[in-house]
Amino acid sequence: MNEIKINFISGELYKIINVESLSLIYLQIKFYFDNLDDKYYKILNNNYIIYTNLYDLDYGTIILNNYLTIVFLNYDKDIISKLKINPYYLQDMSDEFKNNFDIVKMIISTCNYTYPLQFASNELKNNVDIIKIAVSNKGYALKYASNELKNNFDIVKIAVSNYGYALQFASNELKNNFDIVKNAISNNSCVLQLASDKLKNNFDIVKFAVSNDGYALQYASNELKNNFDIVKIAISNTDHALKYASNELKKLFTDNKMINLVY
Repeated sequence: MNEIKINFISGELYKIINVESLSLIYLQIKFYFDNLDDKYYKILNNNYIIYTNLYDLDYGTIILNNYLTIVFLNYDKDIISKLKINPYYLQDMSDEFKNNFDIVKMIISTCNYTYPLQFASNELKNNVDIIKIAVSNKGYALKYASNELKNNFDIVKIAVSNYGYALQFASNELKNNFDIVKNAISNNSCVLQLASDKLKNNFDIVKFAVSNDGYALQYASNELKNNFDIVKIAISNTDHALKYASNELKKLFTDNKMINLVY
């Protein structure tokens, strides 16, 4: 037996349909909604959300899983279609739309770009669920999060793991967080330039960065640019990184004998 729960957007249960045969699911759903063809629904397929008009659903999509939830989105389907085709229309919508959780969630879940998020209400820019979805898709979306969420460890960690340079949008506190910066550097070593001065002078952080990309040496503190071990790792990874070392170590490493120790 396959159970389908149908809820109003408020969360109130509307109907439960039990279907014995997967092949009948589409027909039974259509039967219940024959008079609702001007409505839009959001279909939750496990953790994957499909926003679509019921009659536009691909038959195969419906029967992939034994559990689906259908929620009414009580807006004109032409407006929803317009937003799905071009999410930037959100900027011209009413404040009601810009503050509608399901509308904004639909846009950031289906859009390949982060920019429409900037048109959402301040309330939704401060909504953990909305921002988590956004930065999971595109780390750059952190730019449009509230200041509070730019200081949220979990949100920022997701963002910088997805897109290292999202660190630029993090709070100063998190730019000084070892774990956050290390995750960002894992994505792109040159993100070291966005870290706090304290972490640019952290041996472990800089070692991690130059181990992945010697060019990251240019963003290390002057003290670590003069650290033999750091510079050795950097130039063994990228020989041209030597130009970012201190004058003292440049001279030392240009000695033929010292070069042989590195390579």
